[in-house]
Amino acid sequence: MPDYAGMATSVYTVPALAAVGVTETTARQAGATIDVHVNDIRDWFSARSYAETVAWSKVIVDRLSDCILGAHFVGHGGQELINIFGLAIKFGITASQLRDSVYAYPTFSADIKHMLGHA
Repeated sequence: MPDYAGMATSVYTVPALAAVGVTETTARQAGATIDVHVNDIRDWFSARSYAETVAWSKVIVDRLSDCILGAHFVGHGGQELINIFGLAIKFGITASQLRDSVYAYPTFSADIKHMLGHA
């Protein structure tokens, strides 16, 4: 049987849409204790460098285990970033581990630490 944990999806529209894992609603209905990190990222350097008019992220994190449960992106780069969150879900990489990693700058992935509530 295939293992679909962490399988990301993308819709290649303008702006791009991307998702992996569960939604906030699904996590709450399952009784998970979650932290939800929502960011309007239009004013971030990565979004401004592409003149984004829509740029947004939402990351759902299990508060007890610090595991990523879901991630959702709108805007340029989301179809690439979603794969990092898919790996985190599939292999149990925690939000803290993603946040504390060093990413090349300036890239969209350098924004991950900000998406998870840390500068």
